[in-house]
Order: sequence, then C-alpha cells, then structure tokens
Amino acid sequence: MKRTAAVLGAGALAFAASWGPALASHNGAVVTTAPAGECGETTFEATINDAAGTHKSNNMMLVVSAEGNTQTAPIPVDGSAASITVGPFTSDTTTISYRVFGGGERDYDDPAWTGYGTANFGADIGAYGDENGYDWVVSGPDDPNPFTTFNTLDVEGCPGGGIEVCLGGGVDVFDFDAVLGCLEAQLMTDFGGLS
Repeated sequence: MKRTAAVLGAGALAFAASWGPALASHNGAVVTTAPAGECGETTFEATINDAAGTHKSNNMMLVVSAEGNTQTAPIPVDGSAASITVGPFTSDTTTISYRVFGGGERDYDDPAWTGYGTANFGADIGAYGDENGYDWVVSGPDDPNPFTTFNTLDVEGCPGGGIEVCLGGGVDVFDFDAVLGCLEAQLMTDFGGLS
C-alpha cells in the first residue's frame, strides 16, 4: 500500500510540475526585421516556429504600430510569413512597436502579457474582456488595457521632407501653383510620385 501511494504521489507531483507556462518556442512565432530602409521604412515578418508541428494556433497575429497607426496580419500556420511594412517617416526618430498575439495560446504571446503565469491571470483577462470586449488583444500600444506589452525598435526618419521643404525653401506660399509644384516634386522624390 505504501509503495502504491509513493508511486501515485510521485506521478501526481510530476503531473503538477508540468502545469507551468510552456516555452514560447513550443510553436509560437518568430518575428524578424530587415535593416531599416530609406527614411526608416521597416518590414516585419512573422513565421510559425514549426510548420510541421502538430500544435498550432490558427489565429496568431503580427501587430505593428508606428505613429499611432496599428496594423495586423494573420500569421499562417503553413510556414509562410505574415508581413507588415511601416514608413517612411519624416521625424528624426520614430519608435515602432510590435508584438505577436498568440491567438488562443498565451504561451505564444511575444512579449508575454503583464500578469501572465499569476494565479488570477485567466480570471482577470475574462473580467476585463467581459467589461471591455476583446478587440484590445490586437490593439496598439495606445490602448489602455493592462495586459499587452510590446517590443520596440527605433528608426531614423528623414526630417524636413514634404511641405516643410516647400514652405521653408523660398516658395511663395500665396502662389498656389508654386506650392503644388513643390509638393509634387517632393512626392516624386520621396515616394516615386502619385499613383
């Protein structure tokens, strides 16, 4: 009897120890960026860790936010990449915020949500969601929810482009055609023209 109790007790202890947070690499996603391009233009790509794996979250999202504009892209489970490009920027330095929403798996969030792993985390998420809805799970850093956190990347922009060049460069601001001509030239230089 004592031997059976010892074996069952050891098994229960091993089972209980397995109930910690899983490793984020279990089958979450990896986010990569290429070096920032001209004026800070940056592309973020997210791919699932193991496309051949059996445990996948079909609703993971790449979330990227810059200058108050938040974009999302679903992360495919077939190994192809979700991609979001932000920029170019006209400020000296722009902070880009990005993260992975792990879908139904909090283990796959990157970075981890505030409070993840605490005893009341699930109940806190449910109570907040019941009161505020769940759109915040893919919101940007300006959202006031107490859970989501972000990775950040600072990029150098191209200050002084656009209308600043036209208005500060000797163009007569009362000559509408001259201002439009200058702006058109700036668009051709900065963005390859109007489409």
